[in-house]
Amino acid sequence: MLGKLSLGIRWLGTLVVLLFSQLAAASPVAIGYMSFDVTSGTTAQFDIANLTGPNALAPDFPVATPLAFTSLNLLVTFSDGSSHAFGLSDFTLSIDGMSLDGPTVAIGGTTLPVAATLSGLVNPTSIDPGTGTMMDIDAAFTPVTLGDIHGPALDDGSLGILYVHEPRSVSVPEPSSAWLVLIGAAAFGLRRRGRWAVAAALLAAAGGASATTAVKLAAASIPSSGVVGVSYLKVTAMGLPAVAPAGVMVTIAPTCAVGGPVAGQVVTPASAIIPVIGSTSQVRFQIPAALAQGTYYVSLSGGSGAGAFASTTCAVMNATTTNTTLNSCLPTSSLAVALGPTVTAYVPNGWWGGGATGVQVVPIEGAGAPTSIPTAGVVNSCSANPSTGQAVCTANTNDVYLINGHTLTNTLASGATMGASFSGGTCRNCGVAVNGLTNTAYVTVGLSDSPSGSGIQALNLGTNAFGTPLRLNHIVSENISVDAGRNLLLTPGEDNNYGLVRLSGTGGLLAEYENTAIGGGGEYDSSAADCTTGIALASNEFTSNVSMADLNQASFTPGSGSAIGTWTAPSSVVALDGSFSAGISGISVAPGGQHMGILTGEFGGQSFAVFQLPATPGTGGTLPALVDYAVVNNLPNTPDGAYFAAGYDPHTITAYTSPNDGRAYAVIADWATGTPSWLAVIDLKKIQGAPRVPGTHTVDTSVYDVLASGAVRYVPVH
Repeated sequence: MLGKLSLGIRWLGTLVVLLFSQLAAASPVAIGYMSFDVTSGTTAQFDIANLTGPNALAPDFPVATPLAFTSLNLLVTFSDGSSHAFGLSDFTLSIDGMSLDGPTVAIGGTTLPVAATLSGLVNPTSIDPGTGTMMDIDAAFTPVTLGDIHGPALDDGSLGILYVHEPRSVSVPEPSSAWLVLIGAAAFGLRRRGRWAVAAALLAAAGGASATTAVKLAAASIPSSGVVGVSYLKVTAMGLPAVAPAGVMVTIAPTCAVGGPVAGQVVTPASAIIPVIGSTSQVRFQIPAALAQGTYYVSLSGGSGAGAFASTTCAVMNATTTNTTLNSCLPTSSLAVALGPTVTAYVPNGWWGGGATGVQVVPIEGAGAPTSIPTAGVVNSCSANPSTGQAVCTANTNDVYLINGHTLTNTLASGATMGASFSGGTCRNCGVAVNGLTNTAYVTVGLSDSPSGSGIQALNLGTNAFGTPLRLNHIVSENISVDAGRNLLLTPGEDNNYGLVRLSGTGGLLAEYENTAIGGGGEYDSSAADCTTGIALASNEFTSNVSMADLNQASFTPGSGSAIGTWTAPSSVVALDGSFSAGISGISVAPGGQHMGILTGEFGGQSFAVFQLPATPGTGGTLPALVDYAVVNNLPNTPDGAYFAAGYDPHTITAYTSPNDGRAYAVIADWATGTPSWLAVIDLKKIQGAPRVPGTHTVDTSVYDVLASGAVRYVPVH
């Protein structure tokens, strides 16, 4: 019986191959697919696998000519009836140079994507469909739709095949009904879950007997990058035999591990296998937490004896953000930076004292043009989750805006009950910082029943639910910071108390602790920290002083009754050379392992300082100190010839570590025109290494051109 079944399957496979060879130039030809890929608990994205040219997986995707997408329109419909259109600029070129990553949508709230339709063009329009003979095609591929506008939310792995076809004017012979029945039966059998025995038999018939079944992988994962320990990726595999996901071992290594183990490889089981078409499937896996940031090669293997299989090729992938970065401190400030192959800045058009509505989305690494997201209120601050890429922005009102990519996905309302007052303005919502480990945003708010008139409210970004505000005894900082690894929130305020707030392991706000003994000579304005070593900093407005404390050596005394808790730690105050507008006001440390940061003035200033922190934690009561710092007194004029002017509160600066080159950068927004017009992107290491005026920490700009050297570059906001 089994022999007859095998013979029948082999005969069917031969007929299918013959049919394809006869109709290859007459039938629609598959060139790839669009897939809805859930990459984390709160985000998903629409990725396009381009399986042509060197990425072809014949016979399922046979086109030998490399095709490029020259125009795309993706319309996504959400469960509340709203929709959003994405264009080619919303996609990012994959690491394989052909496929496309993104765009991203939120799935953590109540408004979920239910349907998506993709249309567009390809180039060139003369292709080899795998027969060695050229064939003319329409520029437009057949539109594909996922889901239903009236249906449930899209599932991970929902996908649609992209086909090209001959121009409509060409007369194509109709295949007989018998041929259609045969190919329909084969296609149906190969696409059904649990029917991989058919695919395995066809592969065996084509390739002959082999001790190990050969599996071929597309050149890159989809999406092609993700966060270590957080993101899920998929590889496109042809010829995978019938096997449970746990039976597929995914090897991720610095070099391709086909043929045997390599140094530095990490092995993890697949989490899902999703049919695509024919003998092609997706293999889903989570990026292991043990990986460092970098580029890796994925291979598959499993089974034993006659059931053994292994991939003969590897798929390349990028780990763009590490757990070290997720554990690093993320500050509130005007600017947010979302990391990925395209590094994107979210730039509010407003500040506490006014400005315009809306947020500018500005690519600062990678392709794309700035775009604008309209908002109802004047936005003062944004922060982004490094694990999901989701941005959270606050208005001067109670509005809180959730943004994925270029899309405003939700508008929420905080529990603010009054305006909190600072030296730089008044705000109901005053800022936001995100805890990447717990996917929690912390919004600083004005509270009429708080002793200080201010407080902090946690927002669960998985459920979009606010917690009860924590009413603070001391005024909240103009810029708080989150130390996710130590479960602390840093809030040095204008009453010269360096406050800390204890967080629960799930991101909840627990209790306030005060420290009024560190000093600094002015009034604390904003916070920053190097969470890899535990060095906390505070800027001292109206002075050139930086206050520092070592959280790695901190001790805490809980409060009792109406008294709040206290904390102590080795601390110091460092006086810097240089003059800063309104004193040192903005401060930020680039998350990660570079131990570098930036500080600036505000209200039109041009000067900034780059500082280097120690690379190892302090012990034994050692006082924290700066290793080095370099001051630039004047940023050069912007490309339009205008004077550079730093923005207003809540400080138009931030810092990040590039996922593409590993270097630490700062970003400062220019407000010379009254709204942000340019971003200065500053290479911190280049500034630190620049020549200085003898006997000072001041960069000698008479001999060192910060623009020509690449230490500073300007990116337009509009």
